[in-house]
Amino acid sequence: MTGATTDDRVGWTSAGRAAVYWVLAGIGVLGGAATWLFLYLMTEEATRGATPDRSGPNPDSGIAFGGLLLGHVVGLVVLVLAARWARRDPRSAVRFAGVAFVADSLLGLVLSLLLTGGALVAPWPQQPYEP
Repeated sequence: MTGATTDDRVGWTSAGRAAVYWVLAGIGVLGGAATWLFLYLMTEEATRGATPDRSGPNPDSGIAFGGLLLGHVVGLVVLVLAARWARRDPRSAVRFAGVAFVADSLLGLVLSLLLTGGALVAPWPQQPYEP
């Protein structure tokens, strides 16, 4: 024995699996942007689809936050499963997935803000609608 040891429980299981994980993590930026953009578009639709006199919000506007939450949960599950498949250590996989998830969501948020002119949600009209 030479004294050099290898621990089979750390690192990536293979280069191909690592590549799949990183591709999914990269695609996650687009998924994050889509969920944040969905929030903006649904709140914009809520202001347009409001009551005829624009005195109140659309009662179905809660779907915007549900879509944001659902998209993030699906993204997190995909990243955890992909990381668990690609990494040998389960704790390491969860850490990798968590970091990629936060990065994807934040980069997606920035991309969405760039597309919407810096608005996270559509502003509610200040004055009632008059035809």
